[in-house]
Amino acid sequence: MTEVKAEGNILNSEKYPDIKDNTINLAIPCHTDEEEKQTIDSFKSVCNIDQFNQFRIKHHLNGYFTVFQQKL
Repeated sequence: MTEVKAEGNILNSEKYPDIKDNTINLAIPCHTDEEEKQTIDSFKSVCNIDQFNQFRIKHHLNGYFTVFQQKL
């Protein structure tokens, strides 16, 4: 992976502390509340959402993402 700016790396724990070590993360862009609701509804239709930690983060360069996280 080539990294132009360190802020762009979503695995940078200093910039994105919610992305924890030893986890699997699915980060989906969502710039509005409606997009976030649609993303959550779609995710619910394919897996048991209760098994995942779900939260929203603001990427320093690309805006908001909904993240589904599961500890390994």
